[in-house]
Amino acid sequence: MNQEIYQNIESWFETYSNSFSSENEEIQLNFDLKRNHSFNTVEIITELSSECELNDEQLLVSKTIALLHDVGRFAQLLKHETFSDNEQDNHIDLGIDVLKSENVLGKLEEDTVQIIFECIRYHDIDTLPKSVNEEALTFLKLLRDADRIDILNILSKYYTEYKPGSNKRLELELADKPEISKMVYKSVMDEKVVSKKDVLTLNEQKLHQMSWVYDLNFKKSFKVVSEKNYLKKIYESLPKKDEVIDMYRQVKIYLENNL
Repeated sequence: MNQEIYQNIESWFETYSNSFSSENEEIQLNFDLKRNHSFNTVEIITELSSECELNDEQLLVSKTIALLHDVGRFAQLLKHETFSDNEQDNHIDLGIDVLKSENVLGKLEEDTVQIIFECIRYHDIDTLPKSVNEEALTFLKLLRDADRIDILNILSKYYTEYKPGSNKRLELELADKPEISKMVYKSVMDEKVVSKKDVLTLNEQKLHQMSWVYDLNFKKSFKVVSEKNYLKKIYESLPKKDEVIDMYRQVKIYLENNL
C-alpha cells in the first residue's frame, strides 16, 4: 500500500459519504456525524499508532481501516433510519458489501484486504474472539480504541448538552428509564465490558459505554479518556443511585490504575 492508493480510497469515501442526504433534519445530522466520526477516527488512530512502531505502509493500512470501519452506517441509516444492528441487517455486513461491490480495495494485496475486512468485522463486538487473525490483531486493537475514544467524545457531549430524546438514533431508540439490571451492575463491578444483549435502557447503554475502559489497549487511550473526563461527563448524566456511584468508582479506579 502507498500514499496514492490511500488518497484514492479517501477520495472514494468523500464522494460516497457525501452522496447521502435527507430532508429529515435528524437523519442528516447523523449522516454528517458519521462522516466526521470516520475522519476523527483516522486522526486518533494515527496518534495511537506511535505506540506500535508501525512502518509507513502499516500506518496507511491503519488509517484506511479507520476511515472505512463505519462505511455501512450510511446505507443503514438511509434504508432503516436507525443505527441499531441486527443479525439480518447490520452496518458491518453492509459496509463490507459496498467495499466489495465498488472494488474500493482493488489495488491492495489480498492479505491486506483480508486484514481490513477482519478489522471491520470485529471492531464493534463486545470482546474479541480467539480466532482473530494474528496479523490483524494490532490493527484491530488500534481501531477499537480509536473508534471508542471518538464515540465517547461524541456521546459525553451529547449526554451533557442535550435533552434525552434529542437524537433518538444516537440513543439507539432506547427507553430513558431509571432501571439498571443486576447483570449490567455485575459486569461493571467485575471489570468486564457490559454485553450489548444486556442493554435495554438508555442508562444501561451509558454504562455499557463507560465499561469500554476495561477493553482499552494502549496507554495513550487511557490518557485521552482521563484527560477529556469522558467517564465523568457520562456519569453526571446518570441517576445518582448507590449502584451507579459504585460503578463509576470502579471504572474510575480502573482507568487511574492504567495511566
